[in-house]
Amino acid sequence: MEAGGRGRNLFIKMPAGNGFLFGNPALDWGYESVPQPAINSRRIYFPRGKGLGGTSIMNGMMYMRGVPKDYDSWKEMGLSGWGFTELMPYFLRAEHSRDRQGPWHGKEGPLKTQPAANFGVLEQAFVDAAVATGHRRLDDLNGPERTGVARSDSTVYKGVRQSTAIAYLGSTPKNLHVVTNKHVHRIRFEGQRAIGLETTTGEFIRANQEVIICGGVFGTPHILMLSGIGPADDLLKHNIEIRADLTGVGANFLDHIGACIQYGSDRLDLSHARHQRIDKAALLMARWLLNGGGPGGGAFFSTVLFHALRDPEFPEFQVFMTPMTVDENLTEGENEKIPLLQRWGKKLLVRGRKVAMPGIQLDVSLERPRSKGTLRLASNNPLTHPIINPNHFSDPYDLGTMIEGVKAMREVMSQQPIAQYTTGELGAWRGVRTNAEIADAIRATAYTCHHVSSTARMGNENDAGAVLDAELKVRGIDNLRDCDASAMPTQITGNLNATVIAMAEKAADMILGRAPLSPIDPRV
Repeated sequence: MEAGGRGRNLFIKMPAGNGFLFGNPALDWGYESVPQPAINSRRIYFPRGKGLGGTSIMNGMMYMRGVPKDYDSWKEMGLSGWGFTELMPYFLRAEHSRDRQGPWHGKEGPLKTQPAANFGVLEQAFVDAAVATGHRRLDDLNGPERTGVARSDSTVYKGVRQSTAIAYLGSTPKNLHVVTNKHVHRIRFEGQRAIGLETTTGEFIRANQEVIICGGVFGTPHILMLSGIGPADDLLKHNIEIRADLTGVGANFLDHIGACIQYGSDRLDLSHARHQRIDKAALLMARWLLNGGGPGGGAFFSTVLFHALRDPEFPEFQVFMTPMTVDENLTEGENEKIPLLQRWGKKLLVRGRKVAMPGIQLDVSLERPRSKGTLRLASNNPLTHPIINPNHFSDPYDLGTMIEGVKAMREVMSQQPIAQYTTGELGAWRGVRTNAEIADAIRATAYTCHHVSSTARMGNENDAGAVLDAELKVRGIDNLRDCDASAMPTQITGNLNATVIAMAEKAADMILGRAPLSPIDPRV
């Protein structure tokens, strides 16, 4: 059951079409945070996909696993079967790599991957500058090493975004009945047994066996709380009958917060911003429609650097380099007045209210922040979004560590291979020197990197904050599971999409009562 449509919109399929998805209420849930005191009381816009495929219909299409230590820490938390070697066979079962060979990649799965397109002069210059600063040049960010700089892999194939709906539902299995445009209100019960789902229109759909919630980091805890599963004190305020008092529902909100550093450039010819004039955008669109080729057939994000302050097997930062400057936050400011010829074309590139400009943007993402946020009910109306408080930088460690990461990236950008293409730092970063000034610039530019997790997390039987057990079953409830990023026990190092898909592959075996796949360790 899916609240949105079938996830087959033209601009979902087109990798460069994200600007048509963000803020579109038919395709984007459009969540928004409460003002965040530590980042100048700004609100954060959280786009989330509304349609089959979930947020994979609008993500950045980076294929990125966590590092082994991420998953081994889950196993060390008492979650048997969730270590790196136990999850690796499910990554391989899911993946169909076009170009990669060897034990780190799958070749026959439904999720097609390939090296990211749109890797050009500025991307190569950034890689060269990073190497000149001492960072390791890598070939494969999903291989044996993670700390370093490389062209990323992408969930794109022959110019088409590989959302989970496109990858897995090209042909619908005979035992699967997909229902779209059905917004789930709550789970229905007999005692402590989940027996089905009720929609916002009052329709009841009975489950013969299990109910499996895959509503995502925001949707899953929202549905659970509306169903009486969550912190009792909070639910009682909204006149919701308590089914299970689980304080972890909506707690432990984790996000990769990123500092956005922008550099100007006079090289429009090398920037993705060149595509946003309507005639250029029309040409890009025409080439893509013809054969999936051209810039429109790839994500505009292709280059990533992982930086470690201490342990190269556990880097603290993921840095995204984009050869244009954009303002993603849909909650801030007025729409920029721009010439007519740019208005339509800009939608291919820009998620926010301002036009893309030639330049270079670094989003310096903190991978394991200590700040934890919350998601709470605003009302018992299922159509009202929950109250989202990421609580960014509430732990001083996060801002202090971010300052160190920013310093390292500014050093990279000072190197000749990339500095020759820039005209200096922009906005809040112009003239910044001291730690205090860097902290102010971070507060002014910090934004989500769209990697939210852990709002209904797994945990061992002694973990009072856990919502799920190691089989993804909801504590205290029969016949109810959750499988999405909300179930992740902790944040991981990198983008979340590949991990959520591997979790789902593993969950399929659990649901069907199959023995788990044999562990695989590609390091040996």
